[in-house]
Amino acid sequence: MNNRQSPVQNEVHPTSGRPWIYLCLLAVLVAAAIGCQSTSRPAVGSPNDLTSGIIASNLMQIREGDVLRINFDNVTNLNTTVSIPIDGTISMQLVGQVKVSGKTVPEVQAELIKLYEPQIRTTEITVNRITSAASYTVGGAVARPGKLPMERPLTVLEAIMEAGGVINAKAKVGEVSVFRIEDGKRSNYKFDLKKALRGQEPSLFYIKPFDVIYVPEKTFNF
Repeated sequence: MNNRQSPVQNEVHPTSGRPWIYLCLLAVLVAAAIGCQSTSRPAVGSPNDLTSGIIASNLMQIREGDVLRINFDNVTNLNTTVSIPIDGTISMQLVGQVKVSGKTVPEVQAELIKLYEPQIRTTEITVNRITSAASYTVGGAVARPGKLPMERPLTVLEAIMEAGGVINAKAKVGEVSVFRIEDGKRSNYKFDLKKALRGQEPSLFYIKPFDVIYVPEKTFNF
């Protein structure tokens, strides 16, 4: 009688008796991989997004109705919050009237530093726009026509998207008009939205406060 056992019966699998060790190692590796992926993706609403929005807002010209906060680091009694009046001029302690309408926030800040330098030599002045009175209007074949706040620079495409985008079945996107008051007269700029949607825009067209954007509707012949 042959008492030799089959090699298969005598073989011991390397993991037998210790399966929990390998399961733990696998769990650790999976957790590490997930952790690496999560840290490489920036969070929505991060401080970088907020900073970019502030910078864009500060590059817009100051308009009547905007509200500015002006802070003096070392002379806090001069700190003030002002609403820009119709004439675009604000009154500041020690230096008097300062024209701010039509200038950007960095330009006003630089001018105030220059004006206050003979009075206060060792202070920093910071100007921030708290609220903006700027707005624009979108009409025609868009999802949500009406008046919208303009808190940052916007291209025509971005401005229309803020109004919910065009109604595809109705909109004549190749003949969008932007109406603007310039030197007391109304100007009409034509804009082909199809090129912008295809990424074929030769140059970005930025709207200005109080522009009116009109998306015409298609004409159907029955």
